[in-house]
Amino acid sequence: MNSRTILSLLLLAAASLPLYAQPVVEPITQNPDAVLLRRIWTITGNDGDRVGQGCGPVGDINGDSITDFAVQYGIEQCWKVFLGGSPVPSPVPIASIPSLAPYPAFPVYGYFYGDNRLLVGFGSHTFKSMNGTSIGFYQLKLYQPDVEHGLSKEPVMIVEPDPDMSVPLLLIAPSAAIAMNIDGQRGDELLLALNAVRRGDSVYKRPEYWFYRGGSGFQVDTPDYVVRDPEEATDAQFYTAKLLDIDGDRYIDLLSVAKYAEGFKLKMWFGTETSPWTWTQPDREILLDDSSGLNYHMAVGDFDGDKMMDFAGTAGRDATRGTYIYRSRSGKSVRSRTFARSDAEQWFPNLDQYTVGIAGSLLNTTAYFNDSSQRVIMLRLQSAIDGQTRMSLFSGSRIGPNGAVDGYYSSGIDGLANKTVEGYGGRLPDCTGDGWDDLITSSPRWPGDYSGIGVILAGGPYIPLDQPTVSVRTEPMANHQRGLYLWPNPATTELNLAWRGDLATMPTRFSIHDIAGKLITENEIRPERGAARWSTAAVPSGTYLLTAYDRSGKVLASTQILVQH
Repeated sequence: MNSRTILSLLLLAAASLPLYAQPVVEPITQNPDAVLLRRIWTITGNDGDRVGQGCGPVGDINGDSITDFAVQYGIEQCWKVFLGGSPVPSPVPIASIPSLAPYPAFPVYGYFYGDNRLLVGFGSHTFKSMNGTSIGFYQLKLYQPDVEHGLSKEPVMIVEPDPDMSVPLLLIAPSAAIAMNIDGQRGDELLLALNAVRRGDSVYKRPEYWFYRGGSGFQVDTPDYVVRDPEEATDAQFYTAKLLDIDGDRYIDLLSVAKYAEGFKLKMWFGTETSPWTWTQPDREILLDDSSGLNYHMAVGDFDGDKMMDFAGTAGRDATRGTYIYRSRSGKSVRSRTFARSDAEQWFPNLDQYTVGIAGSLLNTTAYFNDSSQRVIMLRLQSAIDGQTRMSLFSGSRIGPNGAVDGYYSSGIDGLANKTVEGYGGRLPDCTGDGWDDLITSSPRWPGDYSGIGVILAGGPYIPLDQPTVSVRTEPMANHQRGLYLWPNPATTELNLAWRGDLATMPTRFSIHDIAGKLITENEIRPERGAARWSTAAVPSGTYLLTAYDRSGKVLASTQILVQH
């Protein structure tokens, strides 16, 4: 098929949308500088071990300011906890937490007391006898850091959403457990999102949201506040919830996706000065029907750098199939805009790639994988061809992500067995100390015999960054034509520098001279961090010369920069 035929098909597809549709069509291509994501940490099991039934961050257990993480081992029925570290995390676990129930498929952690006491929670079972039969009850067990054992040997708190199980027998367990400071007061709140609850001898399959108030009096014996969905959900596997500020008003909002009798719905409770303690009915419901550009495994993140959430979903059939992106910078409010395909700001027409839910959440956010300033998040799409999956990442920018793939990962290309490693996981805040988000992912099915695998993929400046919300300039450095990134241009109060992680020679020192050749500042840097910052507030407006050097003092790059106050 030649390029003219492809273009004709895309035009026909766009024409098949309603006439008032105006999404920008972005065919998926590959950035010439696109990179295979660097795998920096790997664990695997043996035949049937089911390593990787869950994974995720656990916060900073040992106080070194680097994120630690855990992976669930299926046959061993435990979560193993690992320390992050520089240059890569340790492969040796520091703790093993018994767990018969790997759900949610990620740990929950927070500072619930409003001080520096960290608690880390893992889902588990306990067994009780009912009429001579041993029945499993769900428990969320919270542990605290321990100098000798990594985490305390015994839980310090236990949450039991169904302590008095009776007939009908049904395991009541949260689809999501989230720690976040929702009300702006001291201490993180704990949220359990339950697809079903028990009241006496009856089970109600209407989702409920149980909030436990953070602060010095934090307790988990009973929820401090409960929000009840008025509708019954019909399929627990399609239910999830997430907390985030979707409209940029600095109040945390609650989002849920569930399957109801009418179909899939996205529901929103908007934050206020008194939420979550005053939430009742959802403020907005969106039916994800055939006209919608969203689906139950939508992606949510700030793709255009305006501190408000954008939405992306894969929907449509045949000529209208593709990923639809709804950007807040368009001026359309999430409180009122339509999520019809015709109302999207962008459309990536494709049949093979799709948005995907990870980390036990159908509302997928990936990571600030190539932007240490955390202005724009990357959009992740997945494809599956002949049993092999490929993850594609697209940089955000002021006008959203374009259709060019900037980073990708496929286990077959990376020298592993040619089967998917992506099943659980998601964003892993900096686990190497280099200042960049990483990504943890796992699959208990890999490589087909259920041995299981867990891997960490490194973020960093080696992944191309599209033009973000401020002007980024690229300059040659070492062996790469676009090895050095500088922003903003001109600089006002500071100048940010970032460099690729795959340079043949890495910078270790930067100097700044004024136009007359006078040295203004000179600093050693850690090349593995991939970024540096120069405060320009104290220097006059004018032109300066930036120079990068390697360990031997050889000049790797030299360029002029402009400072304007």
